[in-house]
Amino acid sequence: MNYLSKYQSFANKFELNEAIASHLNDHRYQLNDTDLNVLTMLSRYAVKYPGVAHLKVGTIAKALQKSDRTVRRSVEKLERLQILKRQVFSREKTGGQGANLYIFLPYKQIKLPEPKHEQVTKTEPSHDPNQPIVEEPMIPITLYSRIKDLVKSYTGNHHEGLASKLYGIYRVHTTKLMKFEIHADKGELLKTIAIQAVRVLFQATKRKNIHNLIGYYDGIFRELTDKALFADAFMAYDEPMEVKMP
Repeated sequence: MNYLSKYQSFANKFELNEAIASHLNDHRYQLNDTDLNVLTMLSRYAVKYPGVAHLKVGTIAKALQKSDRTVRRSVEKLERLQILKRQVFSREKTGGQGANLYIFLPYKQIKLPEPKHEQVTKTEPSHDPNQPIVEEPMIPITLYSRIKDLVKSYTGNHHEGLASKLYGIYRVHTTKLMKFEIHADKGELLKTIAIQAVRVLFQATKRKNIHNLIGYYDGIFRELTDKALFADAFMAYDEPMEVKMP
């Protein structure tokens, strides 16, 4: 299938993962479950030649247990959102029209002006020494808190915005996965993967310059999740990501 190499739209799968994550971050509320499943399947087949997948609509429909018409509607929506484009492909040897090529498009970031934050002066509440001090109940450490603390440990700063976005990636993927009964007991595993992905992300920043931390994290999380949950199902179509685990 090396004929696909001239159609690939990304230099490597890391760039592909970053673009897909950015598209999802912008359009997550416009995509339904079927749209996301179609996007996920196409992205898995677009790894060997980063950015291009060659599949028949019927193959996608059968794998997702949907009708051809439903799959076509999802693909059309992905095209309208400029996440990917279809290209008709004809084989030279047979002269017949085969399956479409699905080419993922680079993400075009729209820069928005930074919001202005007003300075708010905090006033310390006065405490009456005659009133008993009531201890607040201990709040269990949440996954978000762990991610925030981990980000701080690597960067030396709070970076709550970054922590929130990383947590958002976790929520997008796990909300979809946990809808399936087969994954109902995988909650703790997915939390462990979320933390592990943060560590892998910041270790990678020590080796190279990463322009899109959110997209890179999304790629790591997806790869680790695939290995944990779908390794057998997709081993024939994907290549393992070369990630050194901490």
